[in-house]
Amino acid sequence: MRFELIDNNIAVLRRDVNVAVRRNRGAWLKNNEVADHSDEDSSKYRVKRRKNARHALGAILLSSVVILSLSVAFYVGVVKRRRKSISGAAPVPGDTNLLRKVPDNESDIAALANSELEVADIVSVRGKRNIAEIVPTRDWRHCIDHPPSPKDGVFVEFKIEPLWLPAYPTSLPNAGYAEFLSTLTGVPKAAKSYYRSSPTLKRCHNPHTDNKVQAVTCEIVHPIVPCQRPHPSKQADRFGSKVVVGLRNPLTAFSAVQQMKAEAYHGQKGQVEKEQWEEFRDQYVGTTSDSHLLNEWKNFIVEWRDMKPYSVDTYMPWEYWIDDFKGPALAKRFALALKEEGFPVLYDGTEVECLWHRYIYEPLVAENKKLTEEGWYDPEYTTVQLELIASELEKFGEEIKEKLRSQDEENGRRPGDEHLIAILYDYASTVRDLIHKK
Repeated sequence: MRFELIDNNIAVLRRDVNVAVRRNRGAWLKNNEVADHSDEDSSKYRVKRRKNARHALGAILLSSVVILSLSVAFYVGVVKRRRKSISGAAPVPGDTNLLRKVPDNESDIAALANSELEVADIVSVRGKRNIAEIVPTRDWRHCIDHPPSPKDGVFVEFKIEPLWLPAYPTSLPNAGYAEFLSTLTGVPKAAKSYYRSSPTLKRCHNPHTDNKVQAVTCEIVHPIVPCQRPHPSKQADRFGSKVVVGLRNPLTAFSAVQQMKAEAYHGQKGQVEKEQWEEFRDQYVGTTSDSHLLNEWKNFIVEWRDMKPYSVDTYMPWEYWIDDFKGPALAKRFALALKEEGFPVLYDGTEVECLWHRYIYEPLVAENKKLTEEGWYDPEYTTVQLELIASELEKFGEEIKEKLRSQDEENGRRPGDEHLIAILYDYASTVRDLIHKK
């Protein structure tokens, strides 16, 4: 649509210029005819002819310059960009678009999220892969040849409580998230689980140590597994005020959750049978708005979005971690959130990108390759189910948009809403793409 508008505008400008040229040329010829019937030696008509000739010539030259300029602008601004997007080329080094900018505040984060959605499509399930097709589009040799040097941890003067990390099951890149976080902060075992317990660990804290930083994030799946004794909102004195939330598109999340549970509780080896997936899908996704899994997914987000005294600092979609444009941007945004909360952050800029590439991206690529070689099938949905998922995601996005417009301070806008809306609409768009391909 954008290209058609530009083509039409150029055509209209060419037409207008040509009309102007014809009018000037007609006036010039008419004046010449009048002059021919008069005294040819009259200086009055010679001057007038020269003047008209200059006007006509000027109009012709001006029209040529305008048309040439518009053609060059169209080629540079549209044709080359189209070719670049088709070839999948990465931005040139030194590009200063928002994907390479660490946001400084919430408005920048929202702008980053929106620009990411426009500039680089999420590499999720736009094809039909069970695990996303991971196709590198940037050159990472600088990270491979010259990885960031190991750094010692830094002294922390004051106690810093861990941040809640509510993560929908399978939304974190477990292959390397823990090592990424410990390397980034210099904190041993920086990523902890709320459910792990031992004599030296309870609810992400060690009651027998005076270490100022005992954990950086505390992973929890409440309210999917309810935490009521005490509720997270009643533990604010032991956790930071900011929350980071792990999300994943229902399109791949539900099948991944089934696979995870089959391996954890039933000793599943390899992928679950296709018939088992279809039975699970039809029972828990269904075809109506009372879908168990969709409601559970939505309620998980709403619970943490609304929970006070906390506020969501960053939403971390699984699809961002596996994208070599959005992944580095998310890693840097996450590092910024930690730094603002007082946690030690030992690396910045390109070094954070390289940590992401080493500890998260490379393991995910290896995992994807392994599953592909083993011949894992693509868990599919019926068209009715895809339509249900897309419409529920869009409806959820509209609900959050209404809260943004609300003047209700108690139940209106919440931090991170702009980013959440962008994620929801992108998830819905991904599902719509699959519907159109069926």
